[in-house]
Amino acid sequence: MAPLGIAIVGLGRRTFKKALSAITNLPEHWQLVAATDPSDSARELFRSQYANVPVFESVEQMLEWNKQGSQDLSYPIEAAYVAVPHHCYACVVPDLLSAHLHVLKEKPAAMTPEELSLFQDLSESNFVILSTAGQRRYGSAMARMKDWLHLIGDIVFIEGRLKICVSDLDEGRRANTARAGGGAMADLGWHLLDTVIGLANVHPDTTPNVAYTKLFHVRRSQGHDCEDSGEVILELLSPSNEMTAHLTVSRVGHREVEEIIFTGHKGALTFNGNEVAVDFSPQLAKSACYTNLAKTQTARAISSGYFIVTRTLQAIYQHASEQIVDQHQDLARQPSKSEKPSDENTVQALTMQWPIIDRAVEDAVSQQLHEDISIYGNGGVFEQFETEFKKYHGAGSSYALLHNSGTNALHALYFAARLMPGDEVIFPVYTFHATCSPAMHFGIKPVFCDATDDGTISAAAIAAAINNKTKAVVVTHMWGMPCDMVAICSVLKHWPQVLLFEDCSHAHGAKFSGRPVGTFGDGAAWSLQGQKIVTGGEGGITLTKHADFHYRQLIFGHYNKRCKLEIPSKHHLRQFALTGAGLKNRAHPLAIAIALSQLRQLPAFHTWKTRYASQMIAKLSSISFLDLPALSMGSGTDPAWYAFVMRFKAAQAPQGLTRELFVAELYSKGLVDVDIPRSTGLLYREPLYSKPGDLLPHVYTKDYSMLIEDAMFDKAQAFYDEAIKLPVYATADGQSATDRYVDTILEVAASWIKK
Repeated sequence: MAPLGIAIVGLGRRTFKKALSAITNLPEHWQLVAATDPSDSARELFRSQYANVPVFESVEQMLEWNKQGSQDLSYPIEAAYVAVPHHCYACVVPDLLSAHLHVLKEKPAAMTPEELSLFQDLSESNFVILSTAGQRRYGSAMARMKDWLHLIGDIVFIEGRLKICVSDLDEGRRANTARAGGGAMADLGWHLLDTVIGLANVHPDTTPNVAYTKLFHVRRSQGHDCEDSGEVILELLSPSNEMTAHLTVSRVGHREVEEIIFTGHKGALTFNGNEVAVDFSPQLAKSACYTNLAKTQTARAISSGYFIVTRTLQAIYQHASEQIVDQHQDLARQPSKSEKPSDENTVQALTMQWPIIDRAVEDAVSQQLHEDISIYGNGGVFEQFETEFKKYHGAGSSYALLHNSGTNALHALYFAARLMPGDEVIFPVYTFHATCSPAMHFGIKPVFCDATDDGTISAAAIAAAINNKTKAVVVTHMWGMPCDMVAICSVLKHWPQVLLFEDCSHAHGAKFSGRPVGTFGDGAAWSLQGQKIVTGGEGGITLTKHADFHYRQLIFGHYNKRCKLEIPSKHHLRQFALTGAGLKNRAHPLAIAIALSQLRQLPAFHTWKTRYASQMIAKLSSISFLDLPALSMGSGTDPAWYAFVMRFKAAQAPQGLTRELFVAELYSKGLVDVDIPRSTGLLYREPLYSKPGDLLPHVYTKDYSMLIEDAMFDKAQAFYDEAIKLPVYATADGQSATDRYVDTILEVAASWIKK
């Protein structure tokens, strides 16, 4: 088998010390073909050692080089070894996986369970392998421990200690919580937790209970903002028994220590860094020892155990958060002569909490709990929400219907439209996949259209794509920015048989020319998912002016009682009322109780969001390399400000500054909600649309394919390549957070402009 072409992403000290030598010493497995790092000095050092291997400033440049020359290269890039700071994982790994490259990365597997889930989803959807390197659980010592664990019987107690000596904690990735994901517990604790959880066979569906946590922040004079040492007691559950683990980590030890002891009913199994030993109970009078084990660094596919580790780390930091604050305050009262006051050397992460769970929400849920937790018909909180939603949109004569998600709301609309195999449906190429994916279950042919400069679908592109085979046009008001509905409706006037649907999942409260979005076409859908402006945690709602569309949605997922209440007795669909189409889309009353509380605050939310967005536009307009969104595209046109998406213009940026580096610096200064939106991309590249026969063989043939040239979507690609997403606060107390965003962005921009 020919070796795989591999690229190195991140040229840090450990890459030069370990990874490069390991890769070049295995020519039968790997062929080093490229590298990337934003640091000029790192790239120069790499060139001095590997003169024939191209090295790039960014991952985007490397992927474009590989894409353009893949047919001519002897070894195109097929895999990537990722060794970047922890906080950069989300900026790098998704792009590599989406480019269909296998990814081998250093620990930790991810910063959070959500990030790990995203990586795994991308790995599976792109049919590539996501692996980790350097995990102790895969070393030969841990393998021997796993082989010998049965000798000590059921595990009762686990003790683990891992200590290193770091003289300066104010430099590099360890100096900042936002960069490293935490302090000693995230750094060393990952290894220790991963080893213990892997060996103890912890049940994959559980998260260990954190019984005790103490995190120590003792060298504050060095300026780092996280713990030097930590101690935790965990209660673990395996399929056969319960265990207790006492773990200690430190980055300020006077010597390196690595020790793990498993105590069972029959004896103890110990690893002290060099030696694995089994000490049996005295009555057995036996002992065994395995000496001088070499620590190897191998790779394995990411396992379910990593979810437990990431969840456990989250739980540890959550459990310890109040203690850390107390220790910081105590130390701040007695600062050393050399240190600055604590509020100057501690970077507090700024996170937007949404939705805001206040007394009104709690009361609404409590009241609903005592009224009904399952509604079969159209009464109660369902009737309240649907009625008020129609009134808000000035659509009193339309039909509103709640669903259990925005995705299913769209699915129901597509069923209502009688989409059939072979029907052409026009979609924006730049949107979240759920705009299009439900329609694929009807065997349609998706036709993708380019975007305008604000990321919404282009009316001109629709006009060029529409034809006699077109059944419907679907538009997305992306990031809460309304599409140009006047221009789009003008196009569709020439095609009266073509249906128009609006995906308003981001656009609660948005208007175009004074008219609420969602009221321009034949039907519209909104998501009520957790981060949406009006949210119930999960849920969705549709509006349509067509009675038949409403009845078909009822049959699709609201069988029996509600169908009998609303579908006329003589309507041909009434005969299916009892069974419906066999699906269930009903929303949960508790979710709708929360959403109703949010809906009633939507006018106030919109007022505050518009105010804060206008401040951000006014104050950030001086930064030449940021292209800011429009506050209003015309009279009576208002975005919903689900997010504030600005575009990074590389051509105007200071030399050496990339979008990824800019975002990383903002993140390191506590703006942890700053995001490069990766999950919303150009849909035509996804296999669900290009080769759906592999997944949906009942409606697509195996030979179905959709060949599209990248050049067709220049504007959408540019928007995707340049987008930076910021939160927009929605309440009166969001002013200080907005000010901090503005001040920090200006500060980071100024620091680069001065260079």
